[in-house]
Amino acid sequence: MKKIIAYAALFSAGIVFSTASFAGINMLAECNDCSSLASQRAANKLQGKSVFVVDFVNRTAKKYIVKEEGNALLTSMTLGELNRINQQFDYRKVHLRSVKP
Repeated sequence: MKKIIAYAALFSAGIVFSTASFAGINMLAECNDCSSLASQRAANKLQGKSVFVVDFVNRTAKKYIVKEEGNALLTSMTLGELNRINQQFDYRKVHLRSVKP
């Protein structure tokens, strides 16, 4: 009985955390072969809290935190976020890597 409760608790915690991380991947901008300034401008246009800018030419993904003043700051991306972005664009047969700030 204790094992069933433990498994149920782990299963429900996994669902809660996976849906929360999927909710953060909604803000995606595509900016192919663009400079750092151009990718920052693309992130500013979306005005989300966390914005991911993908570049399929250079095979990179960047995560920006956009402040309310309109300043996008490049921040590090977790491995889970990078994996979810790669899964979302799996049909392109391109594996993106994250850019560290």
